[in-house]
Amino acid sequence: MSYDKLLALLRNGENEQTEFKRILLEKDLSSRRRSKLIAQIKFITSQGEGTFVIGVEDLHNKKWVIYGLSEEQLSKSEEILDELCNEAGVKIVSRERIETDKGYIGLYKLSSEEVLDEEIEMIPINVVGRVNAGKSSLIGALVTGRNDNGKGLTRSYLLTYPQEIVKGQTADLHLLFLAFDHNKKPILLKNPLSHDERAAVIGRAKRIITFFDAPGHEEFSKTMIRSILGSSSQYGLVLIPVDDEYELIQGSIRRLNKAQMDGITREHLILMLSSEIPFLILLTKVDAVDNDKIEFVKSVLKDTLKRVGRVPFSVRNEDDLKIALRELNNNVIVPIMEISSVTGKNMGLLLKFLSEIGDTIPKHIINQPGLAYIDKIYRGIPGVAVVVSGTVLSGNFKTGQEIKIGPDENGTFHQGAIGSIEVFSKRVFHIKAGDVFGASIKKVEPSILRRGQVIADVDYPLSATREFEANILVTKHPTRITLGYNPVLQCRTIQQTVELLEIYDKDYLVVGEMGRVRLRFKYYPEFLLEGDKIVLREANTRAIGTITKKLD
Repeated sequence: MSYDKLLALLRNGENEQTEFKRILLEKDLSSRRRSKLIAQIKFITSQGEGTFVIGVEDLHNKKWVIYGLSEEQLSKSEEILDELCNEAGVKIVSRERIETDKGYIGLYKLSSEEVLDEEIEMIPINVVGRVNAGKSSLIGALVTGRNDNGKGLTRSYLLTYPQEIVKGQTADLHLLFLAFDHNKKPILLKNPLSHDERAAVIGRAKRIITFFDAPGHEEFSKTMIRSILGSSSQYGLVLIPVDDEYELIQGSIRRLNKAQMDGITREHLILMLSSEIPFLILLTKVDAVDNDKIEFVKSVLKDTLKRVGRVPFSVRNEDDLKIALRELNNNVIVPIMEISSVTGKNMGLLLKFLSEIGDTIPKHIINQPGLAYIDKIYRGIPGVAVVVSGTVLSGNFKTGQEIKIGPDENGTFHQGAIGSIEVFSKRVFHIKAGDVFGASIKKVEPSILRRGQVIADVDYPLSATREFEANILVTKHPTRITLGYNPVLQCRTIQQTVELLEIYDKDYLVVGEMGRVRLRFKYYPEFLLEGDKIVLREANTRAIGTITKKLD
């Protein structure tokens, strides 16, 4: 196969991404020849990747034929290529030696893409809250260091779709990041929408906090759930706007004669609790209300948390923050902080929190086979067949790596390869568990790709599942859940209708009940992991649970 690849390169000849050389010698390291070769290496990798071939004769720049080298000659040529690439800031991604009847040919894949510093901490955080909770404004204020003007100035950095800009409300998942340097100081962005500026900041970063800003409208609840389950976030931020929440609690007192948090807020808290990640609650827009309303909402919130077995803990100063950071990962306390992106109240405390939280990904996960779920797919990009985005769950991926991807509608996993990789518009060579990425996919028919599939190492033991068992808790349902129930299941980035085939030891389930059930995907199999969290939703119904057993 390698020989066929060589013949194909010879037929195509030299071009913007391919360079042939008969041999590299010591004299090629002299200043003039050295600078010319470095320029050629930089040129063929200017689009990210290039191919350098040693052992090929150039016939008047019109035809290229096999010349062949001895093993010793090729080894020496390779040493010189290493030195030239090092000076050019280019990496040799792969090396092949092809034996021909005339001698050896060296085939080298070069890349100008950078490797993210292995020591960089990538910490994804889910940000949820009801509509107009101030999520996008808060994130915009954090990453720019500028207070909002009360009219959505900082929010505009996250609203990219026309309907979002008109309404001033998020309709899809948006990603923005906050970088910290080696001294734990934030590296602020003047314009978060600038690709070049984002790439430059990542190059200086020691820690990168990735914010998944999900919509708060109830009609976009599936997107919000996808944010919580699909991003593999290590922490969560739940935003509660004091002014709106106060009025909604007052409404529940009038209707039900009891003070309780709004239904959407309760759902956000339940999803965060079920995901088992540490989270912080931010009482937002405190600049717009008096202290009595803040304390009232806080008291109802604290009662709510106590009822689900968590200890609410108010963070008012750095001493409180130290306690919160020390206890946070025990999943017992839930820190509560009052904040305003307009006046800047407690923004410094929040930045300190984000600079100090620990990376929760176990180190051994990075050494496991690579696995990532596909979240979004981009087709029609000029010069690229298809690009996918997601978060790496385990292991590592690098450019040029052979992968498996699927399952398709028949449960088949397809062989493919990773082309280029980007992290927030910065071209990189390598990504690891916890990294949020975009990657071009090669050797796979784009039409078979869909959200919810996985990308995996060729060594990863993949199998498609149609039926499985789960333990679920019904959190919202007006009547009874019985056999034949057809909700939409969300698990990581999977989103597909399932059928309830069996409820073990019970005839039906109602609100507040737990049960062990058997479910079947309605249309096609998916890749599942035992222990994955799931959400079942349909109209006004919600159930949360955990996959316990794959049945096929």
